[in-house]
Amino acid sequence: MEDRNTQATTSFSFDDSDIAKWALPEGAITRLGRGCLRDIAFSPDGQHFAVGTNIGLWLYEPSTLSPIALWETDRGYIDGVTFSPDSRWIASHTYLEAIRVWDIQNAVCIAEMEFRNKPDRFGLTKPVFSQDGERLVVFNERERNMKVQVWHSRTGALLNETEIQSTYNIYPTCFSPDSRLLAGTSHERDNRTVEFIAAWDVETGEQVARLDWSEWGGRFCFSPCGKFLAAGSSAGKIHVWDVESENLEETYTKHEDAQMHPHYLPEGGLIAAAASPSQSKIDIWYLEKDEKIDTFEQQDKGNFVRFSESGTHLAYIDSGEIKIWTKGRSTDQAFPTIQGPTLSVGSLVFAPDEKTLVVTYWSRTTFLWDISNQRVRNLTAAEELPNRTRSVYSTVSGKILAISRDENSLKVREFENNKLIAEIPIPETELSSKTGTEALTPTGHRLAAVGRDRNIYVWEYTPPANDKNKRGNWEKCAVLTGHSGHVAALAFNPDGKRLASISIDRTALLWDVDAGEQIAEMDLPRPPSQGKRRGRYTDVGVAFSPLGDIIAGGHQGDIVLWDATDGKTLMTLPQPQESQRPIMLCFSPCGTYLASGAWWQSGLQKVPIRLWKVATSENIATFWGHTTDVQCFAFSQDGTLLISGGYDGVIYLWDLKPYL
Repeated sequence: MEDRNTQATTSFSFDDSDIAKWALPEGAITRLGRGCLRDIAFSPDGQHFAVGTNIGLWLYEPSTLSPIALWETDRGYIDGVTFSPDSRWIASHTYLEAIRVWDIQNAVCIAEMEFRNKPDRFGLTKPVFSQDGERLVVFNERERNMKVQVWHSRTGALLNETEIQSTYNIYPTCFSPDSRLLAGTSHERDNRTVEFIAAWDVETGEQVARLDWSEWGGRFCFSPCGKFLAAGSSAGKIHVWDVESENLEETYTKHEDAQMHPHYLPEGGLIAAAASPSQSKIDIWYLEKDEKIDTFEQQDKGNFVRFSESGTHLAYIDSGEIKIWTKGRSTDQAFPTIQGPTLSVGSLVFAPDEKTLVVTYWSRTTFLWDISNQRVRNLTAAEELPNRTRSVYSTVSGKILAISRDENSLKVREFENNKLIAEIPIPETELSSKTGTEALTPTGHRLAAVGRDRNIYVWEYTPPANDKNKRGNWEKCAVLTGHSGHVAALAFNPDGKRLASISIDRTALLWDVDAGEQIAEMDLPRPPSQGKRRGRYTDVGVAFSPLGDIIAGGHQGDIVLWDATDGKTLMTLPQPQESQRPIMLCFSPCGTYLASGAWWQSGLQKVPIRLWKVATSENIATFWGHTTDVQCFAFSQDGTLLISGGYDGVIYLWDLKPYL
């Protein structure tokens, strides 16, 4: 399988304005964002702050969050980050690949632990250094492969491997400071009912303690001496046990609905961060003294919170961005922030001046990116969109429309002024807040959405007769019935009179929306190498050309181009092995070119974006940048610039001029 990788493994810079070009893939002009967040850690000496993302391992100076280095960009997907006790080394775990140990000062990889057995690559917990830094310990919590592995930190040699004796699934977990004990929640495999927290002897694999616990998940930590274990719940409680005696020593219960994050200080005191989503705040408490250390605002749910070892710093996520709290701060002091979202990209469009991108992320949060300086721009009050915003569309009139859902309705808003122009009740039309396939016409006057009954519902907008300040009417104009499988992709032609749809069972249909009738079933052949079961993917793509004459469709296998009049196949664009999931499709404004973006498949380090000349079916350019699924595209109006957004949380700007 071909997998081109044109990125450097290590990149250094001390010029903040140059970050967007660190380890930039060939053909890209710049990168917006630093990747979807996977793990964070403070160095014990307080000199470094590490962030593992889907594009690599970032190192920052903690007090300002100025970036120092970007490593591990070959694959990205840094699942775990851990500093050695002396802060000289950092261990990073790359998802499905290896654990590597880096010498921070010399910027070199000193050891690599590869997992040659495929089962060993799945379900690995965050690697932990021993107290002397000579060993790395990791646990595999996968159901049939539960074992602790101990590696030599400087040579990468496997020193020991111990099977954990348990008939239960174990997650999440933590090690004692001396790596002698492993603790984790244990739950029934069939119904995931949590029964207890268990502790095991790492050397023998035997269970040595059973502690009553009734919550799925939680936040755990051992005391520095390893004698006590603290567990924080999402119901505002923290329990503390003596692990050897299994006695419940203390319970702290005064924090209501907060997610509790306990942390033992080096001298043994217990502090906690109480993240309360209902009150949009985080409180820091010294639990044993019943003393509130600080309180500050936080808009997110508080699931991602990390203390420094000293307890004087706390990293957390707020509105999708990483921020750091410092003990003893001035109340009017702004927190150091890594600007830009740490989430997967959902959809994006150019603003009319093509200097700004409007981008939605998977938390349903909307950000504005200023392309010229590669920075996030704050939204004005008029531009604010609901957190449940799923996607944004640009219309031929220059408006940007945003679609959002809640439990009761499907809503359409104008982005520039947040004006609500449509509110469609969900229960009345068999829609669900969980079904997410929608399409809007380029003119903005028709909206299609898939219901739970697998029918496609279409509404049409009628503007107000006289008063422009009044909201127009959205009336249901068609119910399109014909799919037996879940409909995963929809697209309107330019005037909104025709609709193309593809379901996960490989049924591709062309509809006359005005008549509410099916025009044709379009041929979407199954790849010869794929059996029936393997061909059932939920990732599907479909797009109309700007002239409305051609439809492009992608499923598992090749891309098919159909005649938009009768649905007959015009040509097939054969896909190489690494592009067998060509899901994201977008025509250039002139209709001459088609961009296709793949979803990740096993064996790839980067996924390809291909540019096709439609008339000749020629693949004229291929770009390798995203570490996983390509989620969305946008062309500049002159067709010389392609924007891609990925599940990896970054946006790339690709220069097409050399290929046109």
